[in-house]
This record gives sequence, structure tokens and C-alpha cells, in this order.
Amino acid sequence: MTNVTSQFIGDRRTFLNTKIVLVGEPADKSNGPRKFWFDDKGSYATLKAGSPGASEDDKTTVNAYWLSWDPGKVAPLDVGGGADYFFTSHMTGCIFKVLTASATAPKVAHIPGTMNRSVQLVQEQEIVATIPEVDRAIPKVLSIQGSDQHKYRGQSGRDKHGKPKAGSAFVYGCKDGSGNWTFEAQIVKANLADEFTFKNEVRVNGVPRIANLFEFK
Repeated sequence: MTNVTSQFIGDRRTFLNTKIVLVGEPADKSNGPRKFWFDDKGSYATLKAGSPGASEDDKTTVNAYWLSWDPGKVAPLDVGGGADYFFTSHMTGCIFKVLTASATAPKVAHIPGTMNRSVQLVQEQEIVATIPEVDRAIPKVLSIQGSDQHKYRGQSGRDKHGKPKAGSAFVYGCKDGSGNWTFEAQIVKANLADEFTFKNEVRVNGVPRIANLFEFK
């Protein structure tokens, strides 16, 4: 294990163009700011909540808003001045939305892909109703049904060779010196539902393409 968090802080795009990020769901699923660090595993890195262990020479961490996946409901979160980064659990079939126009205090949502569509829409409307009209915007969306730039494949389907067409996404946000937030994603042709599944897929199908990166615009 090697803490490579300082590499992410120094140049996140280079970091994410060379390492696939696997996100484990923390035992504490509460949403809001907390500490994280990146544990290097070679061609990939795992995002871990908390601080590096005593064996790590580098104790660097990032303070980030965390948004957990909730299988039964739309999970919203207000992002602002409480941290410089934002992370949500891995997207393997879910939807991520930026719901507001505000750059300094955006509201985001993680929507489970297994959720009944009609229930999902009702819950989304209830969340949007809490946003002042002046702050509402056409959502910026990442989903398996999105535009070519803003979509990933999810975990189903096979290509003409019979191999899985799986795709997963790591959604993150960064706050600049003016307090403005930018949300981005790393999309990978692999099943990143958990580390065991990912390692097995690499063994069978080879190393996936690393990092189709984009900014939500």
C-alpha cells in the first residue's frame, strides 16, 4: 500500500488518466464532509475513508463531501464551503445529477438505477421543489442513457465477441480558489462494483481502457 493522495491533489487529471479509481462504500454511510485518501494498487487506486495507517509515510488526506448510494431512494446533498472535494460511491447503473445553477452552493443527487422510475420521478420533484426557482437549472446528468459524452454502459450487455460491455463511473467534484465547484467523471470499460469483481474481469478480459474523463457542462 502506498498513499498517492498528493498525486491526485497535484494533478487530478494526470492521476485519473493513469489510474482507475475503485470506490468502496464506507461503513459509515452518512453524507457530508470527511477525510479520504487514495491507496495505490499499481494500475488502479482505491479511495478510502479516514486517514492512512501508521505504516504509511505519507499522511496526506483530502477533505471531501461524501454522497452514499441508497438503494431505496434518491440521495441529495448540498455542496458548499465545508470541503474542497466531493466523491460519490461508484456508479454501476445509477444516475448522478447536478440540479442547480449555483457554482458555489450546488445541490447534487445520486439516483439508484434499480429504483422504480415513477417513484424516482416523484422523489426528484420533491427535491427540486425545495430549490428556489432562481437557482433551478436543467440538470447536468451522468447515466447509462446519457449523451455520448455523459454516459457509461452499466453492467449488462455483451459485445460482438461475447465479452461484457460493462462500464462504470467515478464521479468527483473539485472547488477552486473562488469557491466555484466543478464536477467531473472518470468512465472506465470495466465492472468496478467491487475489487474482487474488477480483478477477475482484468484477469479474463485484460486491463480496461483507463479514463474517459469529462467535465459536467
